[in-house]
Amino acid sequence: MPAYALPRTASGRLRSRWSLALGLVLTAVLSLAALLAGPPADAEVSRTSCPAGSFCVWPETGFGGQSRELALRTTGVERCVTLETGWEAESFANNTGHPVTVYQDPHCDEEADFDTHPSGSQTPQAGYVARAIQVWSH
Repeated sequence: MPAYALPRTASGRLRSRWSLALGLVLTAVLSLAALLAGPPADAEVSRTSCPAGSFCVWPETGFGGQSRELALRTTGVERCVTLETGWEAESFANNTGHPVTVYQDPHCDEEADFDTHPSGSQTPQAGYVARAIQVWSH
């Protein structure tokens, strides 16, 4: 056996200690990365809660500003509902139990931008200012 070689048992223990140390360092790095990444996506959901049976709008992207809600019982189904003056929305949440089409045009004209969102969906950035909605029965 060469003079610089460790006996087999000492070498195994040294390798085990290095593995343990590497594992601890890796765990610490991953934990720090998770902390720096911020809250999970579910944290956003609780911040943007919208009552059951409602479609909620925010005037700013990222659910910013004062929210307003349109209750399904007052909007009706399958008719164009123009958002009141000052209710233009750049983010919204659908908790109506129905799909909702959101229109850029205040009269639900399909020449402007529009998208349909399933119930339970949240849109932090619409990509256009929403001015009207239509709740669908299916």
